[in-house]
Amino acid sequence: MTSVMLKSTSINGLYVWLKIILHLLVLQGYYQFVPETSQEASLHVFKTYNDVATFHYTVPKEVHRATWQFAAFMDGSHCIPREVNIYLQWGSYPIISADNASFPPAMNPERNGTIVIKTWTTHEAETTVVLPVNGPEPGDWFVGAYMTYWDEKVQQQGLGYKCHYSIGSVALWQQVNGIQNIPITQESIMRTTQPSTYYKIFIPSGTWSFNITIWGCKFLLRSGNTPSNLCIKDLVVQGRVLPVLDHTRISIKLTANETYTFEEVTPFEDTYYYLLVASNSIVSFKIKVSIFECPVQITESTLTRRWVSMLTTTQKLGSPEFHQNSVTFEGSENVSSDQCARRFQLIRVKELPTFSGVYLLQGREWLTPWIMLTDASPVIAQFDILPLIDIGGSLGIGVHLEIDRAFMNQTVVMSVCIRRGQMPLRRKGEIVCDDDRMAMRLNTNGKHDGNLLIPYPQPGTWYIGLEARCFNNGKLSKCAIGEILVSLDIRTHRCSFPGSHPCGHYGVCQEVHRNFIHFTTCNCFGGYRGWGCTDSTNVYQQPTQVLSSVMLIVSNLSFIPAIYLAVKRRLYAEALVYLATMVFSALYHACDQKSMTYCIAKYQVLQFSDFFSSILAFWVTLIAMAELPVQFISVCHMLGVFIISFGVEADRTSLTGILVPFISGATIPIGAHSYRCYKTKVWRRPNGVVKLSIGLLLATIGLILFLMIETEANYQYIHSLWHIIIAFSLVFLLPAQAIKPVNFNAKEPSDSDRGLINPTASESPVFTILPKQVGVSIEN
Repeated sequence: MTSVMLKSTSINGLYVWLKIILHLLVLQGYYQFVPETSQEASLHVFKTYNDVATFHYTVPKEVHRATWQFAAFMDGSHCIPREVNIYLQWGSYPIISADNASFPPAMNPERNGTIVIKTWTTHEAETTVVLPVNGPEPGDWFVGAYMTYWDEKVQQQGLGYKCHYSIGSVALWQQVNGIQNIPITQESIMRTTQPSTYYKIFIPSGTWSFNITIWGCKFLLRSGNTPSNLCIKDLVVQGRVLPVLDHTRISIKLTANETYTFEEVTPFEDTYYYLLVASNSIVSFKIKVSIFECPVQITESTLTRRWVSMLTTTQKLGSPEFHQNSVTFEGSENVSSDQCARRFQLIRVKELPTFSGVYLLQGREWLTPWIMLTDASPVIAQFDILPLIDIGGSLGIGVHLEIDRAFMNQTVVMSVCIRRGQMPLRRKGEIVCDDDRMAMRLNTNGKHDGNLLIPYPQPGTWYIGLEARCFNNGKLSKCAIGEILVSLDIRTHRCSFPGSHPCGHYGVCQEVHRNFIHFTTCNCFGGYRGWGCTDSTNVYQQPTQVLSSVMLIVSNLSFIPAIYLAVKRRLYAEALVYLATMVFSALYHACDQKSMTYCIAKYQVLQFSDFFSSILAFWVTLIAMAELPVQFISVCHMLGVFIISFGVEADRTSLTGILVPFISGATIPIGAHSYRCYKTKVWRRPNGVVKLSIGLLLATIGLILFLMIETEANYQYIHSLWHIIIAFSLVFLLPAQAIKPVNFNAKEPSDSDRGLINPTASESPVFTILPKQVGVSIEN
């Protein structure tokens, strides 16, 4: 069967793939194809892992080949093509370091099987990338995609056209049907049905090793081109996945009288192994699977009580009294003659924070991180990482060797090997680590502690092999100390580090949810970068860091002249709004910094206050310029509050939330001036045309800086200049005097009335009434 995943934003590409799927659905026989639903995602430049477009696939069991096709799109032909990086990983989220930043010292980011490809965005489905994977592991597969960095312009939402990029994919699972099962511990006769026939063998949990013996091959239906003595032309065995014939390797050929045995000393447990038999003819053969079991053991319940009692009384672990009272493991007396090493299953204790848990050794009545180790045999501790549940953080493994050097003359060397899926390799009874990055070496004369961090750990069973050796003057000898106490600190946690600082002191841990996708990632500041915000290569120099952090805050002091003039001209409401704008903008940018962050309230609260007060400052300035009657001013102010608060809360980054208050507010002074000219029948220029022109020019310059020049790289400098220019534009836009009551219905005095006014009076006017015969003078 084949599962088909459609991820596409192109109608033409979708039509082509639908034709392919319909064609594949009619195929029958050894392979079948079945469709499966899917999704698509937008592409972004990588800044944090939150910017990565993440897909999740579920590959069924017994898939012979999985084929992915990726296509990246842009929604306009005028958009600039961008490079897209695509990571494909089994089991967990791919580890991505887009800027070649370093990882924390104890972290091992390397993965086996990570596939990285590149493509470019196109307007239509002109370029696609086809990625075949032979014998994929069943289970969860994850794809992470992002665009290569460029200095993106900061663009106001809704102003101009902003290109959008997306990625889509199609995946086909080619699954094998009707695989025969081979029972274990008994002889069986199997028969091939195809030139390449698969068989499966279930290996139970607790299997230490197994071997597969094949013999007695017979021809049932000979092909004409088959050599007379060649019964089987190739044999391949592989765990968990279907093996694929590789012509670069040496083939295992088998004649009728030959026998071949596969031996697996570190098998995958509780899963299927698959045998591929290739033959040009139809043949039968005998097969037997023999397993050697080594079950997981549990320590004595009295052992930990003795440990705890002796440790709490501060008794030295190397003292003779400790060894006289020591307790051995069950079955330890015959461990030297047993091929099995002691194996312990650690249980997972869930903790309250997301992706947080600790793994402890379980006894009958207790839980402990301590394990007793001897030089007679290695110890294997194993634990399980669950799919989807445990993969979104980090796995931390700490090993501590607890020995007091003062009570012994030998040097104790402990080797530690960590491996996923299979137990560590063994050679002549000793543990051998095939990956140096997953190994630790501790000794009593030097390093007592070892630590390893694994980001986004892949699910499955993880094994920790522990082995101790003692040396006298550099020569291997039997350990004089009976038991060696070792502490295992194994836990999963959010982001990179355990404790209260999961991203160190220069990052914030962010939790991301997207349907089935759930992970944590670090957001770094102060120029730090990397998986755990530990790479200081691009850390800002102290003067530059302080300047960039303080500039956006201090630039708000440029509102002080506008506040002073508003108070001097008795525009108290305007002065209050300018003061609020200065304060909220400073607090918001103090919280929005990449370094020296200081948040007096929640980020969203400060952002709303900054946007609201900034737009309101222009609104009250426009109302003041209108010189309205006092009874109308409060009404206009409240109208602006309602309009601005609604727009900012609806979408504070949209252009509509800014333009609507500006346009509606600008109509008020224009309408008021037009009405006065209409009532007086005289067209006059507004008062202070020069100042008004300077204010509008400054506002226009600030708008050009914001829309045309401001980018992510120069944001601190251009946005600070924007603060200064806009604040000084308010100085020129404010009216030159306090608002006085204005009667729109008042008419200019006529020439006959002007004579009634005595212009020489210093205080109250003096009116003189001159009748024809009697003169009456009225004075103050």
